[in-house]
Amino acid sequence: MDTEGNYDYCPIFDNGAGLLSDIKMDYPLGNDVYELIENVKAKTTCSDFDVQLTVSEQLYGENLKFNFTKNDVEEVIGNAGGYSKEEKERVRDIIFNQMRKYGYMFG
Repeated sequence: MDTEGNYDYCPIFDNGAGLLSDIKMDYPLGNDVYELIENVKAKTTCSDFDVQLTVSEQLYGENLKFNFTKNDVEEVIGNAGGYSKEEKERVRDIIFNQMRKYGYMFG
């Protein structure tokens, strides 16, 4: 809610496992990012992100759509401060992988 009492979409607060943010224990930098993606576990209703997506789409349809591009991702990552080059590259690789995997959600 803004200062005038108007509501907008809320941000996504927890991309933790989805962006492999635990670089100390579960997802160390330097490991193959695509291998790590295959082994990531969701920590909500079940441990598989794809199962959660399938259930959601079965219940509510394919309503999740994104309108950002790879150039948008590159710009945001390029402007992000406080992260190493390796961390930024990992986030880029993960997001680009998800954009390929879930291409039907983009466009």
